[in-house]
This record gives sequence, structure tokens and C-alpha cells, in this order.
Amino acid sequence: MEIEVSTKAKKLARQYRLRPQDMAFADLIAVGWDAEDAWNVAVREGMAWNKSAKKEAIYQLQHSDYVSERIKATKAVLRKDQIESMKNVDKNDRKVIVNEAMSKESMLYDLQSALVNMDTGSKEWLDTKKLIVEVTRMKQDEVKDDTTTVHHFLPARYPTGCQDCLYSRCDECKYKKDYEYKEGQ
Repeated sequence: MEIEVSTKAKKLARQYRLRPQDMAFADLIAVGWDAEDAWNVAVREGMAWNKSAKKEAIYQLQHSDYVSERIKATKAVLRKDQIESMKNVDKNDRKVIVNEAMSKESMLYDLQSALVNMDTGSKEWLDTKKLIVEVTRMKQDEVKDDTTTVHHFLPARYPTGCQDCLYSRCDECKYKKDYEYKEGQ
């Protein structure tokens, strides 16, 4: 079944040696769609097939060299666009993006979401669990900033005698003997 697309799309599909619907399938996978959903939307063939035949057709298409090449190219374009958009945001937007990226709650949510799709007990699952523990510990650490920092200033000239003493300038100074001894030398 041939899908009607623009001349530009047909030309692009020919460059990748794909049918337009196969190129659409590759693009949907590149942006994160599940292979079966991408197949149902883009290719729309084999709706009456048995599950194993359909699964094999999806696998063959997804792992063909031309589709893999298109997926890589689309992901590269998407990354390039993301980098360009990051460069073009103003400073306030950058702060929001950086704060969101550094948000411990966001990290924990992402890790926990990824954990759901992993096999329990696998190396990847264990590594993700360790990351969750590390991020949780980071959450307990208090980050000190300038508002909680106490600055102590020391005098530029330390006292060398009673005339410079910051402690006391009276006769009751307990350091007076030390000063007189230094002055007498």
C-alpha cells in the first residue's frame, strides 16, 4: 500500500533507499516511539497477521541497515537542534533549565522510571539502584552558600604593645608583661 506524500518526502526517502512509510517508521522510533506503535501508525501493513509474523516483520525493518541509518541521522539532527536551542536561550531560561537538570527530585524520578523497565537483579538494575541511593544521600547533604557563611576579619597589624592592644589599654592587661618584655629587648 503506497502512501501519498510530498515530492520532497519521496526524494528524501529515496536518498535513504526507503519507502516513505518506512522512513516515517524510522523517524517515529528516533523520537522515542515503541516499534510496534510506530509500525501501526506509519506502515499500516499486516493488521491481520499473526503476532509472531508481525513481530518478525517489525524486527527485520527496525534492524535493516537503511532504517538504522535513518534513525541515527534523525537522532543526530534532534541532538543538534537541542544544542542550538540551548545556545539561544537567555540567561533566565538557562538558570531554569540548569536548576531542573540539577533537581534531585527530577533525578530520582528519572531513575525510578528507568528502573521499572529493567529486569530485576540485572547489572543495569543494580547500578540504577546504587545511583538512586547516591542521589538520595545527596538530598540529605546541605549545600552551603554565601548567605550561611560567616566571615571573620583579622586585623592587618597585630598589636605589638599596649598602645596597639585591641583587648585592653588599661593597667589590668594580662598581656602587659609580654609586651614590656618584647619592648625591652
